[in-house]
Amino acid sequence: IILITNYNMEKEKTFNQEYSENENLFGDPYNEFQDYFIKRTKKGSALDIGCGQGRDSIFLAKLGYNVTSIDPSEVGITQLDNTANELNLKISGIVGDAFNQEFKQKFDLILFDMLLHGFNKEQQQKLLSKYSELLNNEGIICIVFPEDIKKENFLDILNSQNHTWELLGEIIINDVPKINGEDIDFKFIMITVKIIN
Repeated sequence: IILITNYNMEKEKTFNQEYSENENLFGDPYNEFQDYFIKRTKKGSALDIGCGQGRDSIFLAKLGYNVTSIDPSEVGITQLDNTANELNLKISGIVGDAFNQEFKQKFDLILFDMLLHGFNKEQQQKLLSKYSELLNNEGIICIVFPEDIKKENFLDILNSQNHTWELLGEIIINDVPKINGEDIDFKFIMITVKIIN
């Protein structure tokens, strides 16, 4: 575990408690997410931002990605590291704040799974601007968000930055996890984008 001290303590405490009580809080990655990345032939390096307990990270590492995962929950990252060690997977877990964490390397995939919608537009702009600069050539950003948010929200932010982006795909996720028996009656959307110039 790499421990970074400047992260949101309130959020960390909440998720630490949740993850301590349930080591598989959100279940497996969405079926649609799995299908998309199984079919995608290009692998490489991946950055999972707000990875939680690492369900997406573990899945991507099993597909052959070299994964870096960041989350403010020390419990979540510890659980991820333990699973990665047990399965001999290439995952580097970082306890930290996505706004302040610095990365020297670039990535072929940057994942925001149910994260960006939790921030205001200015914060979304900061995150997308920061991490779009960490994409390798032909790299992609994958964003998962609730269906009541329009994809144009994120596309407009990306296109207002230093690059022009192409929407590669938009997938409706029906496989929404149920937490503590909640009756969920909405869907998620997953988009993938890449820089075209």
